[in-house]
Amino acid sequence: MRLRDDRDVRWSVRRRWLPWRRKTSVPDWGPDVGDISLGDDPISAVIGIVLMILLLPVLVLALVVGLEFLLLLLLVPVWVVVRVVFGLPWTVVVRREGRVVHEEGVRGWRASSERIDVIAAELRTGRGPAVARTNP
Repeated sequence: MRLRDDRDVRWSVRRRWLPWRRKTSVPDWGPDVGDISLGDDPISAVIGIVLMILLLPVLVLALVVGLEFLLLLLLVPVWVVVRVVFGLPWTVVVRREGRVVHEEGVRGWRASSERIDVIAAELRTGRGPAVARTNP
């Protein structure tokens, strides 16, 4: 659930589906540079090779992020079944401006949904979990 409080601060209150946070992310590389094309002379070939060498880390990072995403897609159904069968708590995560400021475990899907609603209502009125309100 995404919301804004009375001071126009962005908050997010959600369940974490897996027991860990994602480790990789693709950073914002700035504005789009548009369509860039090279000629077919030797200088353009050298420039193209240099650009490919410079872009190689970006391509490797994109591959790692993609593989991690596929792994997560495979593990989500298994982890949900494990949570339901063994009664493991759902982790409710509160983010302020995109940064995690509070986490708590709540047993049961319905109880975690109710807790998300309670935290969101508290944040809208200017209250909320003490940890979430004190962290910048």
